[in-house]
Formats: sequence, C-alpha cells, structure tokens
Amino acid sequence: MTPEIDFTQHSIEELRKLQNKISHYIHTREDGFIYICECRSYGRNWRQTLSNEVAVNDLCDEYNGENGVVDVYTTNPDAKINNYGEVNHIKSVEDYEKWVKSNKLISLIKSAKDELAKWNDRDNIPFHTRPSFAPMWTEEDILVWVNDLELLEWKYEEPTSINKKDEDNDEDYE
Repeated sequence: MTPEIDFTQHSIEELRKLQNKISHYIHTREDGFIYICECRSYGRNWRQTLSNEVAVNDLCDEYNGENGVVDVYTTNPDAKINNYGEVNHIKSVEDYEKWVKSNKLISLIKSAKDELAKWNDRDNIPFHTRPSFAPMWTEEDILVWVNDLELLEWKYEEPTSINKKDEDNDEDYE
C-alpha cells in the first residue's frame, strides 16, 4: 500500500518539484515498445518518439482533433491508444523508416510528373487554372528519383492498423 503524503507540510515550490519529477518519471519510463508519433497541428508537422503508452495517450489527449492530430506507429501490437488519428503496428523502426522513405519518394515522383505534365500542356489549359511558374524540377530529376526508387530495399512490412473502438458501428440492433 502506498503511504499517504501530507501535502500541507510542503511549500508550493517543493510540490512543483515533486510534480515535475513524477511527470518526468511517468513520461520517460520504458515499457519495452517504441511509439513513433507523427503530429500535425495548425500547419506544423513533427515526429516525436516516445517509450510508453501513457506518454502517447497524454500527447493524443493534447492533440485530440480540435488542436491537431497524432498518428501513432508502434511496435506494441496490443496498444490501447485513444486518439483522433491512426494507430498502426510496425514490425520495427527500420521497417517503418523504409516504408516512409518509399512512400515519400512515390508521392514526390507522382507530384512532379503531374506538375510537369500540366506545365508542358499549359497552352491547352484554361487561363485561370494555368500554372504561372515552371516546376522546380525537370525530367532528369524525375528519372533520378525513379532510379532511387528502384534501388530501394523493398523487404519491409507495411504498418497495419490496430483495431480501434468503432463509434460509428452500423450493426443492426434488433
């Protein structure tokens, strides 16, 4: 049983130090799994790696859909994370990094090809949707990226969704 602490015997400064120590202990404690949190809030994007489920849930509480969104990628297949974003299981951080790199490269190639095609066909596009400036990249750049994509190691497991509680369940209740 945990002994009761009489908080009235301590100053506010001492209590604040104790609060900070406890908070630090809770958020840095390791549960043996890795939690990669991709956060999006008001145009800012960042990645934060945490080491326990409590810290992840606290972050998800802070960015709960109104304030931003957190997508979580974890090595914990049984994670119980309540958030507005995605919760995905990853085999390893290395697999996650390979998956992210390949997805970013695929997206970059597609976007660059689309912009270049639109620029090359600008005379046949209505004036109000016509691009004003040439793309930053060239066909040669795209060929380099396609080559880089072909050289990537494709031996990785993609993240898989961890089932969350479905609040919009459409089951019939008869």
